[in-house]
Amino acid sequence: MTMQPGMPMPAPKKSVLPMIAIACFVVGALLVGFFVWRIVVTAPHTPQPIESGRVELKEEGLTIYSSVPVLTPPCKAQDADGNDVPLKRETGSETITINGNSWYVVARSAQTVPAGVYSISCTDDETSATYAAGPKSSVVAFVLSILGAIFSFLVFAGLGIVFLIIWAVRRGRRNRPAQPGAPGNYPPPGYPQQPNSNFPPPPPYNPGPNPDRPQDR
Repeated sequence: MTMQPGMPMPAPKKSVLPMIAIACFVVGALLVGFFVWRIVVTAPHTPQPIESGRVELKEEGLTIYSSVPVLTPPCKAQDADGNDVPLKRETGSETITINGNSWYVVARSAQTVPAGVYSISCTDDETSATYAAGPKSSVVAFVLSILGAIFSFLVFAGLGIVFLIIWAVRRGRRNRPAQPGAPGNYPPPGYPQQPNSNFPPPPPYNPGPNPDRPQDR
């Protein structure tokens, strides 16, 4: 398409990069908020002592802790109706430290049990361990929630910044003023030279010989 003198320049197309950057920031904020909520939910809480024999769980699951490592947890649990709650020994090594006190996970309910009141008894004549109980918790889920919040912020915030930088660079190049005398800035042939113009005057017209004219033969 050839632009004629005096015709208005077409409006530049709007870039979608700022909208993509904003979308990255929004998605990142939503993911960070979700993982922060998971951090609060999965954060370890101080377990309840079971000296009284009764523990009220406000969340589902049952986990039994000891103040020192024990090989076989000598504990039994029953629900509010007197039914036995099967327990399984913790095969791994999981420890939580709250307020300077370390608690070792020794057993969990074999199946997820609902929140409620449970009767727990631990008979240990071999160690001086103190036993406590709490709802189902996992240090792995807590750590993964922290990592998810960190990586969500870094990835999506980084993508948004990259898109904004690309948009700013393209906009700067598009708005850069044309250099005088640069190729493509000369006026078209026959365009009158304006006073104080930065363009050099066009070369003089010097037609070649015309074989149709006798004087050129």
